[in-house]
Amino acid sequence: MNVKLWILAILTVLLIAAGIYLKTPAPGKYDGDAIRQTALSYDTRIIRDNWGVAHIFGKTDPDTSFGLGYSHAEDDWETIQATIMTSRGVSSQYFGTKKNLMDLESPIADYMFDLFKVREAVDAKIDTEVSREARAMAKAYADGLNLWAVENKSRVKPGILPMTDKDVIAGYTWATPFFFRMDEELKTIFADGDAPPLGPYNSSGNQWQLPAAVLGSNAFAVAPSRSNDGHTRLIVNSHQPMVGPYAWFEAHVVSEEGLNLAGGGFPGTPILAQGVTPTHGWAHTVNRPDLIDFYKLETDKEKNPKQYKLDGEWVDFEITKSNFRVKLLGPFSLPISKDMRWSEHGPVLETDSGYYALRFAGLQEVKALDQWYAMSKATSLDDWKTILKQNGVLSFNVIYADKDGNIGSLYNAKMPNRQEGPDWLGIVPGDTSALIWEGYRSVDELPQLYNPESGWLFSANSSPFFITEDGYNNSRSDYPESFGIEKRMTNRAMQARLLLSADPSISQEELLTYRRDGQYNEDSIILNLARDISAMEFEDERLREAQKIARDWDGSTEVESRGTAIMVLTAMHMGGYEYIEDLMPLDEAFAKAVDEIMEVYGRLDPPWGEVNRMRRGDVDMPLRGGPDTLRAIYGDYKGFVENKGLSAAAGDTHIMVADWDENGNLTLDTIHQFGAATLDENSPHYDDQAPLFARGEYKRMPMTLKEVLPLATRDYSPGH
Repeated sequence: MNVKLWILAILTVLLIAAGIYLKTPAPGKYDGDAIRQTALSYDTRIIRDNWGVAHIFGKTDPDTSFGLGYSHAEDDWETIQATIMTSRGVSSQYFGTKKNLMDLESPIADYMFDLFKVREAVDAKIDTEVSREARAMAKAYADGLNLWAVENKSRVKPGILPMTDKDVIAGYTWATPFFFRMDEELKTIFADGDAPPLGPYNSSGNQWQLPAAVLGSNAFAVAPSRSNDGHTRLIVNSHQPMVGPYAWFEAHVVSEEGLNLAGGGFPGTPILAQGVTPTHGWAHTVNRPDLIDFYKLETDKEKNPKQYKLDGEWVDFEITKSNFRVKLLGPFSLPISKDMRWSEHGPVLETDSGYYALRFAGLQEVKALDQWYAMSKATSLDDWKTILKQNGVLSFNVIYADKDGNIGSLYNAKMPNRQEGPDWLGIVPGDTSALIWEGYRSVDELPQLYNPESGWLFSANSSPFFITEDGYNNSRSDYPESFGIEKRMTNRAMQARLLLSADPSISQEELLTYRRDGQYNEDSIILNLARDISAMEFEDERLREAQKIARDWDGSTEVESRGTAIMVLTAMHMGGYEYIEDLMPLDEAFAKAVDEIMEVYGRLDPPWGEVNRMRRGDVDMPLRGGPDTLRAIYGDYKGFVENKGLSAAAGDTHIMVADWDENGNLTLDTIHQFGAATLDENSPHYDDQAPLFARGEYKRMPMTLKEVLPLATRDYSPGH
C-alpha cells in the first residue's frame, strides 16, 4: 500500500473519530401521546379578554397552573424555552459561545450552573423542602408547556421536551443569585472588566439590557384613615425591562379551591409573584441587604491548588468537574470539562488575585414557590405574617394591603446569622471557621411596619427607615450592622415622602398623580449636577448657551419641558441610569450631551416628549418621566444618536391599582407597557396597551367569570 493511501486512511480514521467525539448526543425521545393524555387530567378553561389577557379558570389550583403554562407559552415561548435551557445548564449546547436569549454568556452560565450545584440541590431538596402542593403547581405548569410544545413542534428545539417540575424549580434556584445581582457583587473580587458577564442586565451591546437601577420598583399603600373616602388602596408598580426573561406577563388565575389572583409572573414561573386578590394584595420592590460574602483563601499552590488553609490546617478542596458541550456547526459540539472547587465556605472562584470562596444566602434555595403560592391564598393579616415567616423568598421589600384596611411593609431578606464586628461588606478572611456563618435570622428580626398611625407606606428602593412620615418609621439603630441595610435615598423616595406627607386626605386621583410624578426633588443628584454646571466656565459659545438651559431647568420631565433632555442625557453619560456611577467627568458628559442633542434635533432645547419615546410596533408616542422619577422611564442613552432619541426600554411596566371600598369590595385597574402578546408582532395585542401606558391610563381588570365572559375574544380548554 503506498504512502498516500496510508495517509488518507489515517486521516479518514481521524475524521471519523473526531466526528464521533464531536457529534452532539441525540436528544432523548418523548411520548407526545402521553403528554396529550396527561393534559386530559386537567380541568382548565382559558378566556382571553378584549386585551388578550389570559383569565384562567380551574377546578383545582394545579388546573390554573396548567393553564398558566399553556397560555404563557402561547405568548412568550422563545423566552420560556431559553429559561429551560439555562435551568438545565445546557445553554452552550444550543447557543455555542454566544449569549442565549436570556443574554447570558452561555459557557460561563453553564459552568456556574454546575458550580452552584443547582441540579444536585433540586434533586436533594425537592422531596423534603418543596411541599407536595407547590410541586403539583410546578408539574402542572410544566405539563401546560409540554402540551403547547407538542402542538407546535416546529418552534421547539430538540431535547427540550419533556419539561418537568424539576426544571421549573431549578429555574427559580438558578435565577435567584442573578436577580439579586450576584454579577454586580462579583466585582468585589474581580479586577475591573474581568468579572464574568453573567447577569441578564450587564450587556452594553443590547439596548434592552440595562443595569441594576432598572431592578427598582415603586409601591404605595394608603389606609382608610388617610384616604379621603375611607377606602384602602395599593399600587403595585414594578420596574423591569420591557422585554426578555424579566419582563412581566400579566394573567389572572381562579380556582374552586379559593385561588383568585390577578398579577404578574416571569417566564418559567408557575405562580404569579405579585398581585391582587379580592381580599388582599402585595407588591415587591428590590432591596439590597448584604446576603453575599467573599472569603479570601490561602491555597497550597498558586495554580491548580488542591488545598486551602483553615484553622491552621491544610484542608482538601472538594474538586469535581463541570461537563457541558459548546455548539459548533450543525450536529457537532465540543465537550468541555473544567474543574470546580468547593471549600467549607461554599463554591470557589479563581481570579487573577487568587482564590475566593462565596457564601450566599440564596444559593440552592428551592422554597420561593411555596411562599409565593401561600401568599396568594392568605386570608387575614395574621395569616399573612405567618406566611412571610417561611422566608423562602430571598429578598425584596413587601408592601401589603387588604380589604379590612390593613397596610404593612416588610424589609424581607434571608438574612445570614453573622457575628457582629467583621467588615462583612468587604473581603472576609477565609482561614478561620469562626467566620463561616450558619443559619439565618428570623423574619421577626427584620425591619417591618404594620398599620402606622400616619396611614400610608411606600417603597422605592431606598432605606427602609424612611417609608412613611417622620415619627412613625423604624429606627436604624435597632438593627445590626451585619444586616448591611442600604442607606441611600432615591429621588423617587424623596418625592414620595414629600408628596404624601403634605396630603392629609389622599384621594384616588391624587394617589395616581403622585405615582406618575415626573419631578426631580430639590435634593436630587441631577438637580445638584445642574447647579454644578451653572457654576462652570465655558469658552465654547454653544456650551454657554446649553449652560443657561441647564441653569433655568426646574427638574421637570413633562413632555413640553425644554431643559430635561440636556440634563438627563448629561447625567446618564456621567453616572448611568441612576446617576450614581463614575463614567466620565461632568464637563465631558455635558459636552457629549450637547453634541448628541444638536446632531439629532438641530437645537439644544427639544421638548422632552420629542426625545423620550414609547416605541412599539406601530406606536411612537411621547413619554413623561425619566430615570429615577416616580414615573420611571429608562431609555438607551448609549444609542441616543442611532435611535434618534431615547426609546423606553425599562422602568414602569406592569402596574396595578387596587381599591377596596369601605365595605371591602375590590376595584382593580391595571396596565401593561405593551400588551399580552409579548413576542408576536402580528398580534393586535403586541402593542394595544402601549398608547394607554404612554398617556398614563389604565384598563379595568375583571375578577369573576361573570365579569370576564362579556369581554371574551377566545374561550378554550387546552388539550380537550
